[in-house]
Amino acid sequence: MKRRIHTVLESTLLLGVLIFALSAARAGGVKTFEVKAEDYEFIPETITVNQGDRVIIKALSIDKDHGLGIKAYNIKQDMPKGKWVTIEFTADKKGEFPIHCTKFCGWKHFWMTGKLIVK
Repeated sequence: MKRRIHTVLESTLLLGVLIFALSAARAGGVKTFEVKAEDYEFIPETITVNQGDRVIIKALSIDKDHGLGIKAYNIKQDMPKGKWVTIEFTADKKGEFPIHCTKFCGWKHFWMTGKLIVK
């Protein structure tokens, strides 16, 4: 009888550990990126993450005031020249989403774009 109780307890514990491990794997990780805005471009131009990842973008505008927007995630962040800003969100939607400058910065402003890819 005692042997059977130990076997049930061990099986229950193992099942709990497996469920925890699977849920942690599905929850996603944390992805941090440094993005610089300069001369009408974002560097890097493309950010790739997995669905469920917590995304942290540390952004710096080098030459003038810019902004970073990702409409699908309701992000609109001013980027004052020379100041680091931090943008955080969870990538909960799969797809490819445009990144654009949200502050008029000159004659090439409308071509200042990038891409967020969520796999």
